[in-house]
Amino acid sequence: MDLLKRVSFFAVLASAAPALTYAYFSQDNSGEEAFSFVNTFDSPRNAALEHSAGAMPSTDPTVTQMNLAALRMQEGKKHIVEAHWQTGDFAENQGSLFYTTQYKTYAIQISYNWYDVGEIQGVDENGEYTGKDYNPFGHLFTAGLAFPMKHIQFGAGLKVVAEKLAEERNTDRTAIGAAFDWGLAWQNSSNSVGLAFAGKDFGSMLRDYTDDGLDDFYAMSQTFTASAFFKPKSIRRLTIHTATEFPRFTPPILDLGAEYALGTSFTIRGGWTRSWLDLVRDIKELAASNSRPDEANTARLLSLGLGYASNLFALDYAFSYLAEGLGMEHRVGLRVGF
Repeated sequence: MDLLKRVSFFAVLASAAPALTYAYFSQDNSGEEAFSFVNTFDSPRNAALEHSAGAMPSTDPTVTQMNLAALRMQEGKKHIVEAHWQTGDFAENQGSLFYTTQYKTYAIQISYNWYDVGEIQGVDENGEYTGKDYNPFGHLFTAGLAFPMKHIQFGAGLKVVAEKLAEERNTDRTAIGAAFDWGLAWQNSSNSVGLAFAGKDFGSMLRDYTDDGLDDFYAMSQTFTASAFFKPKSIRRLTIHTATEFPRFTPPILDLGAEYALGTSFTIRGGWTRSWLDLVRDIKELAASNSRPDEANTARLLSLGLGYASNLFALDYAFSYLAEGLGMEHRVGLRVGF
């Protein structure tokens, strides 16, 4: 098993190295990433904390959406099943199913995720309605594992994604892609401070949407994330999270979150996110006038959530306010361990 851990660790480094030299952080090509809907699958906890909690170990299996290395099995449980669902202006019906188990020191997980934006009216290049209706639908399958090394926790996993945008006869087809995730996490002996580094969606499109004899192998979002958490000694029930995301095709994003334990069962959460570019614009605008800029590089702006956990089950809810008047999102999740 020690050999497998070492081989896995160096495989991650080997796979990450080429990505670092392949025209990275080309923000001028924003929007060219494939399957961007993959990053909209957020559990209630992750959404409420705005992706900031990737450094702190968690028994919530959906922490793998941020960092596979942060996954921990619930004490006394061998199997954990979790489902969460969301609705909002971006997706009429979207959700995830997770199954997590343990083998020796390994936490092993698989998941299925889907999104359905509902019926969309087709338009032509002139903006005129064509009379055709479309129903885009996407799928995401993941498999991953996490295990402890001497001083750090390590995690790695694979993703397979499929998306169908239209149903034009003889031309359109389901696009398919694959990606690799990995993560490293460390925390001090008192569990009051932790750091993590992760990479998500290192992959590309394998088959495009149109059967026209040509294939466009666009890259996926390919995001590095550096995160940390801190538990103040003066407020032991409070945990502060922070993360900076470095997507390949869009500006870096700052995520801030906090959760406070109410007794032994309830937790309240809050998070805020903004791109670093927007923060610079905000500072310049506030220095010049009393108004704020309208543009934003992130869809969500602020989220709040509440969680309940017992030895039998856990229930979570999150509410997100979207930027630029795009509306709201609601998420609810249920987790059962046995």
